[in-house]
Amino acid sequence: MVVYDRYGEGARRAAAFLRAHGVPNVAALEGGLDEYARWIDPAIGRLGPSDRLEEIVVVQLPRPETGCLAYLLGDPSERRAILVDPGIDPSPYRARLKDGGWTLSAIVETHTHADHLAGHGPLHAATGAPIYVSHRSPASYPHERLSEGSTVEAGALALVARETPGHTQDHLTLRLGHRVFTGDTLLIGTCGRTDLGGGSPDLLWESFRNVYDRLPSETEIYPAHFGPKHALPARYVSSLGFERATNEALRIASREDFVRYMTEGWPPKPDGFERIVAANLAAFPAPR
Repeated sequence: MVVYDRYGEGARRAAAFLRAHGVPNVAALEGGLDEYARWIDPAIGRLGPSDRLEEIVVVQLPRPETGCLAYLLGDPSERRAILVDPGIDPSPYRARLKDGGWTLSAIVETHTHADHLAGHGPLHAATGAPIYVSHRSPASYPHERLSEGSTVEAGALALVARETPGHTQDHLTLRLGHRVFTGDTLLIGTCGRTDLGGGSPDLLWESFRNVYDRLPSETEIYPAHFGPKHALPARYVSSLGFERATNEALRIASREDFVRYMTEGWPPKPDGFERIVAANLAAFPAPR
């Protein structure tokens, strides 16, 4: 028997209840309806606005051509929103904001991207919304600086920054209640490489121990990448409990083995990553 629900959290509790009452061979479908839609019934659609009691809207905005995921987070009562890790083309985000009647309160970059051009500049120019990045970022454009525990607010929505350097020196994980937006720190089945943008295996190990090890297993994981372009599953969401059980990076027991994992066997560095990093840090014209 496979039990599923929208997000997976209730399914895990139901499966545990059934097993405790003598029902054999019961499992929860990790990934909830998103995973069910991918394997069983695509007509259901991907993860969309939340129907949970707190009514925070979380919309995943995939870019299949780059294997990237951006996020629109919103307070539906005040129609104020935050965009996390947008791509370079602002048009789909502006359309989504307009269609939903959203006012963009903030643009947040989890880190300096090395694989694609980021969209904070065009969106800032179009909307005037402030850009938030880590205080460790060497960004040349106007921005607000986030450190451990800083919040980015949009109406009643408060996105909490956790410093998780490793993939890059300036990497942030963003927490919203039981959800974390992991950028490239934690991906589904693995983690972000540390040989681009001044990363460090030792720092990534510490980020896992100091931040992710302290989160509950039911925490929902929302990464910045998916799909075959990055040698990743086609899934958009996971849970920390599922990743602890299956993610090869999280299952490594020692720092030494983890450093070896992060420094051996990775593919060559992508062409032009230095140019992409420089462009993502560069200044841009002020909005008119």
